[in-house]
Amino acid sequence: MSLERRSRSVRRLSWLPWNRRAMLMAMVTAMLTAMVCLACATGAVVGQEPKAFVPQPGVFPPPQTGKYLVGELVSVDPINRRGALRLGGDGLSDRYHRAPSHQFALLPYGTLRYHGAPAELRDIPIGTVLHGFFTLPPENENALPPPETGQGARYLLPETYALSLADDVSFYGDKKQSWQLTSVDQEMGQLHVTTPDGQPGVLDIDGSTRLWQGRQDADWSDLPADARFQVNRSWSPNWQYGRFFCTDLWIDDESIARAAERQRQTHLRYQHHHWLAGWVDHVEHEENGEGIVAITLFAGMDGSLYDEVREKKKQGFQVAVGSPSLRTWWHDHDSKHGSLVELIEAQDPPTGSSGIQLRLHFRELLDGYRPGRVVRLRCSDWPNFKLPPEERLQSLLDR
Repeated sequence: MSLERRSRSVRRLSWLPWNRRAMLMAMVTAMLTAMVCLACATGAVVGQEPKAFVPQPGVFPPPQTGKYLVGELVSVDPINRRGALRLGGDGLSDRYHRAPSHQFALLPYGTLRYHGAPAELRDIPIGTVLHGFFTLPPENENALPPPETGQGARYLLPETYALSLADDVSFYGDKKQSWQLTSVDQEMGQLHVTTPDGQPGVLDIDGSTRLWQGRQDADWSDLPADARFQVNRSWSPNWQYGRFFCTDLWIDDESIARAAERQRQTHLRYQHHHWLAGWVDHVEHEENGEGIVAITLFAGMDGSLYDEVREKKKQGFQVAVGSPSLRTWWHDHDSKHGSLVELIEAQDPPTGSSGIQLRLHFRELLDGYRPGRVVRLRCSDWPNFKLPPEERLQSLLDR
């Protein structure tokens, strides 16, 4: 407070008796002191808050990164690892009618799980409810279409890059959580349950709901009283109020394991043909265009693939240059073979990292072997064929 303003304040109080005036002045002084202390304390707390993570090439995110969102998969571009979710309703009718779908792109190290096993976007049916953790986009990133500018723009969220996506059975199964039966009302098409977080809930059902038990289909009569089970969900007319339709219900562990194994085999075939993804950590240049390239493999793959890398390391690896969407050029030609110098495994790798780093020696370095650039790595006995043209990079601008 300036001296002039303070003197005016004192003059206004001069008509009060001296004791009342002194007491009031003391109260004002105490209030001002408290406000200053609060401002200082608030500044200290704000200063200690971690900044929102902005993805950077070659940098994995810190622990506990990402905004949790859940919604129904409503569109997908599997080749570019992009899609959109209709986020779960919160009771607002305006959101139901106006909110645009939540556009997203998977980070290069972003993981997907479907039916309890690693997956690609192409494996997940439209309409499947997915749980995800999302970050802000990388700086100067334009992989997603322009955001909504109409009345629904107020519902847009800035976190559009996915660290992970998982369907219900994967998400709750990984957390050792499940649903519990309360009652079944087939006439009303309702499955009354206790949700994984312990709350009462209702799932819509009808004749298209698939029940699985052991190695075969099941009926509602096969569902024991108070049974615990896993489900996958999709859209329901009551979506506005957070209610969903039950597409699949797994009664026992055997049926869940069979679904996971089917998806695991799909995943293994895809990775054998497309190769394991990672990025370049650093390059040690040598004479005559040779050098040693350190590559860290991304997380989220089936453990048997990493075991193959360990077991076949003596044969070396073929490494193709890729893009942030994990696409490559003609990776059967546009790649080089590197012999193993060292395999290093981190004990506590960051989110997105497998913890496996390979130092490979190349007789000739490709231009794309640069720190932060995405690559894909092939074990010596994996398939080595050109991918379909839709899946390949066609231009240097696609980098």
